[in-house]
Amino acid sequence: MEMEIEDKLEQMQLVTRKRAAQLMDCSVPHIDALVKRGDLDPIRIGSQGVRITLASLQRFIGHPHTPTGR
Repeated sequence: MEMEIEDKLEQMQLVTRKRAAQLMDCSVPHIDALVKRGDLDPIRIGSQGVRITLASLQRFIGHPHTPTGR
């Protein structure tokens, strides 16, 4: 069970709201709206930080692979 959780954490890739906006060529407020609508999966980090899962970005835009480097 513990190994299963570790594997999932290793596979989870997170991007900032700003990076998500860059990848989708849109604004950060648009990313926030997509999160609010439930179209993107946010991960809360601490009391203020939010990251977006790369998997939810890929799912939203319908591509199997979204590049993470720029």
